[in-house]
Amino acid sequence: MGFSVVKVLNNNSVLVQDVKGAQMVLMSKGIGFGKKTGDALEEGGEERKVFYILDSRRNMSKLSQFSWEQSRVEQVTREIVDIAERRLNVENGNLYGALLDHITFAIECLQMDLPIDNPFTSEISILYWEEYDVAQIAAGIIRERLQVEIGEAETGFIALHLYSARSNKQIAAAMKNTRVYSEILTLISNCMHRELDSSSQEVKSFLLSLNGLIRNASQGKEPSMRLKIHVKSELKPCWNTALRVARLVEKDLGVSLGEDSVSFLAVDIHRMVQW
Repeated sequence: MGFSVVKVLNNNSVLVQDVKGAQMVLMSKGIGFGKKTGDALEEGGEERKVFYILDSRRNMSKLSQFSWEQSRVEQVTREIVDIAERRLNVENGNLYGALLDHITFAIECLQMDLPIDNPFTSEISILYWEEYDVAQIAAGIIRERLQVEIGEAETGFIALHLYSARSNKQIAAAMKNTRVYSEILTLISNCMHRELDSSSQEVKSFLLSLNGLIRNASQGKEPSMRLKIHVKSELKPCWNTALRVARLVEKDLGVSLGEDSVSFLAVDIHRMVQW
């Protein structure tokens, strides 16, 4: 089914109608860029497209808010970027545009009652805790200035954007890291037959330790574990699990962890599963 553009709301949202005259909003990053009234859009032509049929006055009222709220979103985004620059020492000219685009799209989704899902919020809040702290401040500003409650999932995504800008890494790379860490927790849970609470202090300590080991290994640094032979023999199940974690890290992140690092991981796993 094809659609024709009735009105471009902004770069991320367009009002369209189908061949039967039914109107709806198409929402996807960049979907409205360069489009004008009368242009054709194909149903499968954009990734992550969201359709919402406008069938009530309430939805039409929300739609009419998109244009006048944009200037307020821009002001809020600038305020958030200023805070990030001060607190995180971020120096990245692309942060404002990327964050504005993301926050605008997220607010539109929330206004249209479309849920935002982020399965890695706990990992993000631990691995990128400084960025997450600023993202929580950003959530408070959005709540106060725009009367929109973005929730923990969107707070996590803002933290990823801040980390990406701060480290000059693609946000996809940061998201991949969080996915791998989540898979590692699942692996440990399955191997040790223990349900892990990703929000617990024990899991937080483990992830921070793992993150440090991976960071050092990527820089060619290997810790020294004098008791690794003892660890290997006395904590055999934890050692075997740590070895599987190391293989997953090498496969997905391209970082090789030596036996000393594996020994530290085995001790960390032992501590974590004792609670």
